[in-house]
Amino acid sequence: MNIRPLLFITLFIGIFAHSLSAQESNSFDPTQAHYAWPTEASRYLSSTFGETRSAHFHAALDIKTWGQKGYEVYATRDGIVDRVAIGPRGYGKVIYLKHEDGSYSVYAHLLSFNNKLQQLADSVRFVNNYQFEIEKFWGWRDIKVKQGDLIGYSGASGIGPPHLHFELRTPTHKPFNPLLTNLSVKDNIPPQIRGLSLEPLSSKSSIEGENAIYTKRAILQNGSYSFGTISVKGPIGLGLNAFDQSNNVHNSYAVYELNLKVNGKHFFSSRVDSFSYSETHQMFIDRVYPLLKNTDKGFQRLYLADGNSLPFYKTNSQNGVLNLPRGTNRITITAKDYYGNTSTAKLTLNVRDHQQQKQNRAFTNRNSNLSTVSPDQWNWFSGWVTIPYNQYDHTTIGLADEEQFIEHVNGVAVDLTGQKSLFINTPELGPLQLYRTIPQSTSYISSADQNHFAVFPKNTFYDTVSVGMSVNHLAKDSLTVDLLPNAYPVREEYKFYAARDSAMTDTSKLSFYNFDKEDKEWELIPTNFTSSHIIGKAETLGHFSLKKDQKAPEIMNPRIRQRPDGKWIIYIDALDKLSGIDYPRSKISVNGNQGIAEFEPESDRFVYYHPNFVPSDSMQIKVIAYDKMGNKTEQIFKLANKE
Repeated sequence: MNIRPLLFITLFIGIFAHSLSAQESNSFDPTQAHYAWPTEASRYLSSTFGETRSAHFHAALDIKTWGQKGYEVYATRDGIVDRVAIGPRGYGKVIYLKHEDGSYSVYAHLLSFNNKLQQLADSVRFVNNYQFEIEKFWGWRDIKVKQGDLIGYSGASGIGPPHLHFELRTPTHKPFNPLLTNLSVKDNIPPQIRGLSLEPLSSKSSIEGENAIYTKRAILQNGSYSFGTISVKGPIGLGLNAFDQSNNVHNSYAVYELNLKVNGKHFFSSRVDSFSYSETHQMFIDRVYPLLKNTDKGFQRLYLADGNSLPFYKTNSQNGVLNLPRGTNRITITAKDYYGNTSTAKLTLNVRDHQQQKQNRAFTNRNSNLSTVSPDQWNWFSGWVTIPYNQYDHTTIGLADEEQFIEHVNGVAVDLTGQKSLFINTPELGPLQLYRTIPQSTSYISSADQNHFAVFPKNTFYDTVSVGMSVNHLAKDSLTVDLLPNAYPVREEYKFYAARDSAMTDTSKLSFYNFDKEDKEWELIPTNFTSSHIIGKAETLGHFSLKKDQKAPEIMNPRIRQRPDGKWIIYIDALDKLSGIDYPRSKISVNGNQGIAEFEPESDRFVYYHPNFVPSDSMQIKVIAYDKMGNKTEQIFKLANKE
């Protein structure tokens, strides 16, 4: 198929390309290369560059395939096949092309590769004991492709629903927005502004009297948005919940550019053109993390949070923080998409001083008969915690200085700065020792009884925070570990050490699990046992439980399907509710012919794949499946071909 690239070059693109090429090699300039649209599926997008993902920024355009698999995918430019990979998560089945100027294009979540690449990949997998996952750097093979050549078929591997993840990278593998090239989509729709967040940035700050994150929905009037008037005290930071759309599709996209002005003066702006993979985890502090974690809404901060080194921003000397003079201040926020479509929101901040805001605990909703007092229900910030009055009255805090207790309408803010450790006692958790952890050095914390501890390597957190550890022994082989509060994003993994009961002799099938509140399921984490401790390796704070998994996976419901690329496969459902399927150890054969046991974790199913498989009238399917604790299921199915 002859695919003619669209030309879309603007003065802004030229400026960006000059800046980008100056940081790369002299030969790389995205405006000098013409890119072909990479698929026949559509010219519409389901996601844009820089959007919020679970733990990173989206590095590509996602092209709509209308919920279907099997659309042809083409090389966007001449190049060579630099790398291919196949796996159950992430990019799934993916091709990396390297172009003459040293830049790259990436095509992910594929159903399969073209015949030549698929045969090469399958030969590697079969030689290596029918393994599912591979990653091969094949630049040395000098497999050349021309612009418009068929390289694969769209799918949903790694993560669904079906779509094509199309990514462009500089010669140093920095992803950049493909719309900065000649590629374009039709878009004359301005962004929509949904909500505003206001964060207190000190223990004395308040929004409408409360020391807590405050949110407000936008009101659309006469083509512009308004947040009305909000009363504040002390330094605060704003965040915006907005989205964009393009013509003829209903998908919501990230807003390309945000601007904040206060009383007509520039305070903050952000625009996402490119970033480094070493920085992508900073999405957690580009967004308002507590709102992202608890509501799954991506409020983009309109100030520069501590620890943020992303290259997206232009700010005033206060990094966009609003520490405004007493009185009325006019705020203007603009949201702009890549094509210049713009929406504006207005806000009036009524700034009060400390004397103007009088707290009155008599009007708070207090309940002295609480059944539980949970630190997870408190408002945690890096330098303080605000405890609701009805929980504060049941909490013992080891601070003598009354100036470190600041009353607000919603509770008492307790200053944590300057406290290397702080004793807290609640009826639910009992004694808890909070320790200040500093990003620039390794930090050690322990439980109140000193029998258990955690080690946070350098840069585990983005900012200096207070963390505590509570361990509850339930039985010789059962205990829980709480790393509190689960309110801070974790940048690097860390280890915690729980003292091992001397009566624990059998550690087989045992492991720590982290409870994921969003998915409402337990998630296996790496666990080791020594003679004195049980060691967990975690990437989040939260609640961990030592559990024994003795139940083998459930295997059921085999059925034959023909994929859009013509290959016959067999789907087999595979469920394991605790440790999860150990797909590298699992095996599937049909009529004695072993194939590759591919696994789709989002669908909880195996895929029997063999490039030469053709269904017969009667088939015997043998499945051997393991979970990650070594529990084994072996099952034989009889399947008739009804196609």
